Amino acid sequence: MEFNELKSTWDAVKTPSISAAEIQNMFSENKHPVLKSIRKQFAIEITGWLIFIAFYYSMLDGAEKSIWVNGLLVFSILLPLVHNLMGYRLSKNLIYDDTIYESLTKFQSKVKAYAVVSIVSRQIYLLGLLTFLTYGINIHANASISLVIIGIFFIVQLVALYMIWKRRLQSLGNTIASFS
Repeated sequence: MEFNELKSTWDAVKTPSISAAEIQNMFSENKHPVLKSIRKQFAIEITGWLIFIAFYYSMLDGAEKSIWVNGLLVFSILLPLVHNLMGYRLSKNLIYDDTIYESLTKFQSKVKAYAVVSIVSRQIYLLGLLTFLTYGINIHANASISLVIIGIFFIVQLVALYMIWKRRLQSLGNTIASFS
């Protein structure tokens, strides 16, 4: 296809006319498909954790455990919910400045902070849950082997999360570098 033919084909394509109000409506929080799926996931997680918190006291012998262990469990469950709320707010507000470069630079610093919160909250959640479940039990040889395996799992997960976030931040950094 020659250039003139390509140009005439391009000019023949009708651009759909969308009013400014329709465009603004597409960007509204309630209509945005990514934010809608994040809200749906958040609602499911909140419902599940509230059910768990409502029944853990009797089902998992929370009444027999000390108050600090119960508090640690509740805190470690609330931490991922706060993490998800931070992720929602981060996804909701993507424009931080006038230019794309400045906006992406500010977004990168917010993503770095979010990455730290993500890794730390996941580890605190797992440690809190493990502490609750193992509190007050006698540790024998088989149980200590299991705890070592769980500890190795924590370390592997910590390294995996770090590598995932490092890759994401490098990709964002490469995008920002392409603007300069």
